Amino acid sequence: MTGAKTWVDKKDFGLLILVFASLPFLSHAGGLGIAATVGVCGIAALVGRKPPAFNKILQAIPLPMCMLGIFLLWAFVSSFWSPYSSGHTLSNATKILLGVPAYLMCAFLVKKHAQQQCERNILVRILLIGMFASSVLILCDSVSNYAVTLTFDPIKDGQSLHAKYGDMVQNLGHGTSVLSLMLAPVSILFWLQGGRGKIIAIAYVIFVIACCVATNQSASLIGTVCALVFMLLANWKPKFMVSSAFIVAMCSVLFAPLLAFFASRLSIDAKNSLPFSWEERVENWGYLFEKIREHPILGHGFDAVRTFNDTHTIRGFEGRALVSLHPHNAGLHIWVELGGVGACLACIALVFAMKFLIHPGRLSKIQLVAVSGITVAVSMMASLSYGVWQDWWWAIIIFSSAQIFFMQSRNRDAI
Repeated sequence: MTGAKTWVDKKDFGLLILVFASLPFLSHAGGLGIAATVGVCGIAALVGRKPPAFNKILQAIPLPMCMLGIFLLWAFVSSFWSPYSSGHTLSNATKILLGVPAYLMCAFLVKKHAQQQCERNILVRILLIGMFASSVLILCDSVSNYAVTLTFDPIKDGQSLHAKYGDMVQNLGHGTSVLSLMLAPVSILFWLQGGRGKIIAIAYVIFVIACCVATNQSASLIGTVCALVFMLLANWKPKFMVSSAFIVAMCSVLFAPLLAFFASRLSIDAKNSLPFSWEERVENWGYLFEKIREHPILGHGFDAVRTFNDTHTIRGFEGRALVSLHPHNAGLHIWVELGGVGACLACIALVFAMKFLIHPGRLSKIQLVAVSGITVAVSMMASLSYGVWQDWWWAIIIFSSAQIFFMQSRNRDAI
C-alpha cells in the first residue's frame, strides 16, 4: 500500500509540474490549451486511487460546489430546448458539465501538494518564473509587432496575412487575460518572498498593466485595476472586501437585464461618442433586452445566442453581427440562455461561496486578500469580455484560485 501511495503521489506531482510549466506557453498561444491541460491533470489524478463510497463523496463536497453543480446541471438541461446544435459528439454543455469537476480535481492536487514544503517551493518557483516571463514576452510581442510569435510560428506559404494577424491579436489578448486573473496570487506570492521579491511583485504588476495597455484589452485593464484596489483595501478589511467582491459579482448577474434596458434606451449620439468596441457592446446588450423578455424564466437554452443571426450597420461597416458568439457580459449571457432560474442559481452559488470563504478560521488574511482580487477581476472581465461557457475561461479561473493554497506566512493569521 505504501508503494502504491508513493507512486500515486509522484504521478500527481509530475502532472502538476507539467501544468505549471506549460501555463506561460499555453497562455501566449491563446489560452485554449489550458482547459485540456488542467482537465487532463484532474482526470489523471483519479488513476491509482480507490474510488470512495458515494456517500463519502457527497459529504466531502462543500456546499458552494454543490450549488455550482446544480447551476451547471441546469445549464446542461437547458440545452434540450436550445435551438443551437453543435454537431459534435460532445456538446459544449457536456464539456462544461464534465470539465469543471476535472478542473476542480486539479485544484485539489494543488491544495494537497501545497502542504508539502519541498513540493510547494518547487511549484511556486515554476509559477513565479513562468508568469513573470510571460508578462515580459507578451509585452515584447505586443510592442514589436508580434516579433516573438513570428519567430517561433512564422507565416506559412499560402497563409493569409490578415488571418494570421487576427489570430495573434486574439492570442495575446487571451494571454493578457490570464496575466490579469493570475495577478492577485502571483503578486502576493512574490511579495511573500520578502526583500527583492517585493520589488519583483511591483514590477510584475507594472508589466501586467503595460500588457493590458499594449494589447488594448480594456476589460483586462479594468479587471487588473479593480483587483489592485480591492487587494489594497482588503489589507485593512479582508472579510468585508471579499464580501464586497462577491456582491459585485452577484449584482452583475442579477441586475444584468437593467444594463440591457438602459443600453437599449441609449441615444445615437451617446453611442457614437463611445469607442468602436464599446459601441458594439452597447448595441449587443440593447438587442438582448428584447431576447430576455421573450423567455425571462427559462431562457432560450444553452448556447442559444449562437443562433442569433441579426446584423446591423455601424460606422459604415455593414452586416456586423449584433451578437458575435456571446454577449460579452456574463450576466446577460446567463439571463438570455438560462433565464431567471439560471441567474438565481448562479447568485445562490455565489452567496454560499462567499459565506464559505469568510467563515472564521478558514482562510488567512493574506488568502482573503488574494480571494478579493481574484473575485473582482473575474467579475469585471466576465462582465465585459468572455462568454460564460468558454472552457479555458473556467479552467484558468479555478486554477488561479487554487494558488491561494501556496500562501503560507510565518504567522498564518487566520481570522
